[in-house]
Amino acid sequence: MNAANTMARGGLMIMMALMAACASKPTIRSNVDPSADFAKFQTYGFFDEVTGKKAAYDSFATRYIKTAIDNEMQKRGLQKSNNPQLLVNTHVQTKDKVKVTENPSGYYGYRYGMYGWGAGVSTTVDNYTEGTLNVDVIDSATSRLVWEGVAVGRIHESARDNPQPAVDEVVRQVFEKFPRQPADAPQT
Repeated sequence: MNAANTMARGGLMIMMALMAACASKPTIRSNVDPSADFAKFQTYGFFDEVTGKKAAYDSFATRYIKTAIDNEMQKRGLQKSNNPQLLVNTHVQTKDKVKVTENPSGYYGYRYGMYGWGAGVSTTVDNYTEGTLNVDVIDSATSRLVWEGVAVGRIHESARDNPQPAVDEVVRQVFEKFPRQPADAPQT
C-alpha cells in the first residue's frame, strides 16, 4: 500500500511539473516600423554603453540580458560597434501579483446516519511574480524606434535559482519576432 501511495504521489508531482512547464511560456508581443529597412543595418550597440549614460554597475540580470541580446543580434549578421546604426535599450520590471480562483464544489456522502448532498465554494489564492522585458531597437541616425519586443510572464523559482538559461530562452523567444532572422532560420 505504501509503494502505491508513493507512485501515485510521484505521478501527481510529474503531472504538476509538466503543467507548470506549459504555463511558464511568456506572452511575446512586438511592433515594427514598416518603413524601416532592416537589410541596411550592419551594426548595433547598447544605448547606455554608446551614450555614456551607464548605471554605476551592471547587475547580473543586466549582464545576462545583454549577453543574450548580443547572441541574437550576431546570429542575424549584426556586429557590435561603438558607433552603431542601431541602438538597443532594455527595461525590466517585476510586479507581485495575486490570482484568486473560486470553483463550485459539492459532496455526496453519509453523515449523521443519513446520506446527503452539500454545496460550497473552493477558493485558491496564488501569489506570484510577473516579469516584463522590453527590448527597444532605435535607428541611431534618425532617433526613431524601429522595433520593440516585449515578453510578459510568470517568474518561477527555478528561474530565480538559475536565471541565465531562463533569460537566454526569453530573449530568444522575443527575437523570433525581430524582422531580420538568422540566415539558417526556417522561412515561414
